[in-house]
Amino acid sequence: MKTLYFILLTLVLNTLATSSVFANLYPNDRSDLDSTIQPFYHGVASGDPLNDRVIIWTRVTTDLPSVSVKWKMATDTGMQNIVAQGTTTTDTSRDYTVKVDVTGLQPNTYYYYEFEALGRLSQRGRTKTMPTGNVSSLRIAFMSCSNYSFGYFNAYDIIKNRNDVDLLIHLGDYIYEDGVRIGGIDTIHRRPFPEYDAFDLVSYRQRYAWYRLDPSLRNLHQQFPMVVIWDDHEFANDATKDTALRHDPATQGPWAIRKANAIRVYKEWIPMREDTSNTNIINFTQKIGNLADIIYTENRIERVDANDFQQAYDLVSHIDNLAYDTPNRTMHGFRQMEWMTDQLKKSTATWKILANQVVFASFVYKQTILGIAFPFHNAAGWDINPLDRKKVLDTINHYGLKNLVVLSGDIHIAMAFDLPGGVIPYNPTTGAGSIGVEFVCDNTVKGSIFGGQQSYMYANNSHLKYVNPKSQGFSVLDVTPTSVCCDFWETDTSFLLSNNYSLLGTWCTVKDENHLKPYAGPTFTPRTFPALIPYNPRNNGIVSAIKNNQNFMEIMSMYPNPTQHYLRFQYFVKNPQLFHAIIYDVLGNEIKTFELGYKQKGLNEESIDISSLANGNYILSFQTTDGTVSRKFVKN
Repeated sequence: MKTLYFILLTLVLNTLATSSVFANLYPNDRSDLDSTIQPFYHGVASGDPLNDRVIIWTRVTTDLPSVSVKWKMATDTGMQNIVAQGTTTTDTSRDYTVKVDVTGLQPNTYYYYEFEALGRLSQRGRTKTMPTGNVSSLRIAFMSCSNYSFGYFNAYDIIKNRNDVDLLIHLGDYIYEDGVRIGGIDTIHRRPFPEYDAFDLVSYRQRYAWYRLDPSLRNLHQQFPMVVIWDDHEFANDATKDTALRHDPATQGPWAIRKANAIRVYKEWIPMREDTSNTNIINFTQKIGNLADIIYTENRIERVDANDFQQAYDLVSHIDNLAYDTPNRTMHGFRQMEWMTDQLKKSTATWKILANQVVFASFVYKQTILGIAFPFHNAAGWDINPLDRKKVLDTINHYGLKNLVVLSGDIHIAMAFDLPGGVIPYNPTTGAGSIGVEFVCDNTVKGSIFGGQQSYMYANNSHLKYVNPKSQGFSVLDVTPTSVCCDFWETDTSFLLSNNYSLLGTWCTVKDENHLKPYAGPTFTPRTFPALIPYNPRNNGIVSAIKNNQNFMEIMSMYPNPTQHYLRFQYFVKNPQLFHAIIYDVLGNEIKTFELGYKQKGLNEESIDISSLANGNYILSFQTTDGTVSRKFVKN
C-alpha cells in the first residue's frame, strides 16, 4: 500500500509540475524569459554604497565580440536631472557584465540609473548613498544562505514590497555551487544549472547567470543597493585557503585555480567595488556618519585549516578550546586581522558593526554518540579559530570599546547572543561581562539544521538569548543613536510562493550596555521611503524590435569562445521541440552534426565536444522546425 501511495503521489506532483496552471504561477521556473527587458535579461543592480559613490551593474546578452554600453544617473525617476553619465564597453572577458563606480554623488540621496545598449534601454535602478554627519536612523535588511534548489526566494519579494530599508546586506552563500542534491525541489523546477557542481570559469558564470534570472533576486537588486560578502558556497562547501570539503582535484583541478575562477566570476556578477591590491580579500568599512561604522570582513578562503585531525577534534570537542589553537592558524590572514582590529580601535562612531559570514560567538550543540549527548563547537564559525576571536576581544577590552554589534549568517539558524569576554566574568542575568551582541540571520529558503535542540542549546549556552533552528526568513536591523534592534522575520515554506511572514522576536541592545534585551517588536523608526520604481524599462522613443529568433530560442551564453575542447551554452526555448546542432566551416561546408534531443520549454543547457575539429573559425547552427539560430566560434 505504501508503494502505491508514493507512486500516486509522484504522478500527482509530476502532473502539477508540468501543468500550465502550475508552471505559469511564477516565471522563475524554466518557463519564461522576459523579452521586455532584452538584452538586459539579468536586470540591473547597485552595491557597495558610500556617502559619495556607488557601484551600478548590468549584463548584456549578445553574441557580438564587444558591445558599447551607455549609462546615466539622475535624481529623478524620469531620468531628466542627469548628474553623471558615460560610456563603457564589455565583452566575453567579463562575461558581458558592466560595472561602473559612479563618484561625485551627494550623501544620503536616492539616485536612479539606467543603461543603453544595442538600441535598447535597461530597466531603471534605484539606489541610495550613505549619510554623513549626525545620522538619526539606518535600517538594514540582512540575509544569507540562498539555495536556489531548496525553494522560492520569498524573503526577497517580501523585503522589496515592504520598502522600508536603506540598505541590503547579504552575508554569504548568495549562490550555491553544488549541483542537484537530494532534498532539492524539482517539482517546482528549482533545479540548478549546470546540474553538476560549479568548478571552472564556465560553470561559475552559468550558475550566477541562472540565479540572476530569478525574478525575486533580480527585482530586489533593482530597488535597493546591496553589499554582498562571500561565504563558502560561492566557492565550494567548507572552503578554506588550501582546499574545500567537496573539492576533488582529480575531476575539478587544482584548488588554487578553482578559487581564482570563483573570485573572478564573483567580481563580474556582484556589484562590488574591487581592490586590485587585495585579490582574495573583500574587506572594507562603510561609514554611516557618527552613527555607525560597518566593517565587512572575509573569513572563509583565507582561513588556514587545522594542522591535523587531532587538533580539529580538540577544537570542536573541548569546552575550553582556546588552548588547542596555534599561532600559525588564522581565519582572516594576518594582514586582514590587523586591519580589522585597527578599524575597531579607530572608530569614533557610536556603533561598531562587524558584518561577517560566520558565527562569532562561542556556542555548543549536541552530538549524540552511542546514545550519549556530547557538546560540540560549531566548526564553521570563529570557534574553530579562537585565537582570532581573542584578538578582537583583546582589542575591545584594551581600548575600552563599547557598542559592538556582530552580524553573521551561514548556519541556517536565527540566533541572538551576548558576547562574553569582558574584563569581568559574564553574568547572564544582568549582561555584565558582555563586550557586545551578535545577531545571526536565518536561512533564506530552508531551516531545521539543529531542529529539536533548543532546550539543549539554551541550557548549555547561557549567553544565547534566542534560537530558532526550524524557521527560514530574514532580519531587519534598526540602528539609532540610542539602540540597535533586530527583528527576526519568518517566511512561509519556500516550496510555495507566498508573501506571508510573521515576527519571531525582537532583541535590542541599548547604547553602552553591550547586552541584549527582548522587546515587543517589530521596531521601526518613523521614516519616509520613496516609492518603488516601475519594473519595465522607460519608454523614451528608442525602438528596437525583439529578435525574430526570440519567438522560439535565445542563446543566453556560449562558453568558452575561443575554445579548445568543448562549447557549453545556456539557451531559452519557448516551445518544447526536437533540437539538433550543425557545425559549418566559414565556406558553409557541414562539418559535424549533434542530435540534442527533445528540449523542454524554458531555460536549458548543453555541452558539445569539438576537440576533433581543426583550428579555425566555425559557425554553430541550432536547428528546429521553428527556425535556425547561429553563432560564430573559434577553435584554437
